[in-house]
Amino acid sequence: MRRHSKAGDGPRRRKTAPKRSHAPKPARRRRPSAPGPAAKIARLRRQLNAASELQKATSEVLRVIASSTGDIERVFETILANAVRVCDAANGAINRWDGEILQLVATHNMPPAFAEARKLVPYRPDENSASGRLLMTKSLVHIPDLAADRAYAARSPTTVAAVELAGVRTTLAVPMFKDDELVGSFTVGRREVRPFTDKQIDIVQNFAAQAVIAVENARLLNELRQRTEELGRSVADLQRERDNKLMNLEAMAASIGHEVRQPLAGISSNGGAALRFLGHTPPNLEEARQALQRMVKDSHRASQVFDNIRILFGKADQGHEPIDVNELALGVLQALREELKDHRVTTQIELTSQLPFVMGHRGQLQEVFINLVHNAIEAMAAIDGDDRILRVRAERHGGNAIIVAVEDSGPGIDPQQLKTIFDAFITTKPNGLGLGLAICRLIIERHKGSLSVAPAEPRGSAFRIVLPAGMPGVA
Repeated sequence: MRRHSKAGDGPRRRKTAPKRSHAPKPARRRRPSAPGPAAKIARLRRQLNAASELQKATSEVLRVIASSTGDIERVFETILANAVRVCDAANGAINRWDGEILQLVATHNMPPAFAEARKLVPYRPDENSASGRLLMTKSLVHIPDLAADRAYAARSPTTVAAVELAGVRTTLAVPMFKDDELVGSFTVGRREVRPFTDKQIDIVQNFAAQAVIAVENARLLNELRQRTEELGRSVADLQRERDNKLMNLEAMAASIGHEVRQPLAGISSNGGAALRFLGHTPPNLEEARQALQRMVKDSHRASQVFDNIRILFGKADQGHEPIDVNELALGVLQALREELKDHRVTTQIELTSQLPFVMGHRGQLQEVFINLVHNAIEAMAAIDGDDRILRVRAERHGGNAIIVAVEDSGPGIDPQQLKTIFDAFITTKPNGLGLGLAICRLIIERHKGSLSVAPAEPRGSAFRIVLPAGMPGVA
């Protein structure tokens, strides 16, 4: 009996194997091979060299800034040269912004024709040029190809000069700030189209900041130098004022004895001469009378010393009158005739006639002349009597002044003392107070004149008084 299969049972079929596809299988992606040790070493060496170059450049810039004595151009040249080298650029420039124009102040490896053109056409804010955009946006401007930029198409003069005169194709302009205030721009360029990397842009910004530091250092140094000079002048003025006050106080007493001594010496000398003339057989009454007259004049001059000193330290123009310089000089030589004779001094007088008068105080100017003649006599004391020559000269000086020179044939003044010979309390005499020439200078300066000294020829010293001419007169 045939056996029936269960419901759902069917004859077993043999499973057939799936047909193989002949389509090519997709290629399996290969992972990139890791760089070998040699490539890593080369890359690290490049990074190390770049860092070393940057460090050397920064150190050089900081050293130049620190050692700068205000020569900002040299500092700019150093900063530009290092920035161009480290960033693999061809040239660079620094511009200073004054609020209206961007003026070129330094360049590196730029043709002279470009610098001249930039000086003639300074940058101004506009929407075309690279620096114009920098001024308007106060941010860096990076143009990969300057010749393809809209500024060159618009024939912006500064852009045309950069492309056609300096050969710049890629340019980078970085603003320079001081306390958030724009003070200039720092630019570098390449002669081929090759944009700067982010790292190079950071480096240029760093050099721009160093340029601002250099500008500020130069400004502070100039201010310090100016204030130091002003302080030096103030100290010198205060010192001179102090010396003048000391001179005013001490000279009030010391100069009385100094000035009175001269007419007293004249009285003594003339008194002795009068006695000698009266002792002649027969007595020389005429010479004795002249000697006594000189004694009277010296006594009057002694009393005038107090008035002269009081006026000297009072109002500058008190008691001024027209004075004939020739007459004044001859009067002084006449008053000191006996003293000159006793010291065997030969007098040579060269007075130009028709000199204009000077406005001044007669007694004070007389004391100056007497002091200079006395100094000449004392200077020639160590010289042989035949060589003691006193020269007194008066002549015009320029168109509106008179010069009076008193020259001696003594040994002269030590060159190291010439600069201080007129200072208060400076003296070349063993027992001197150092007030005579200081007072003489004070008197002449109060007469709007000058007193100087120079070596005489062939030896000795020449004191020169220059006084402004007043009303004309006949000597």
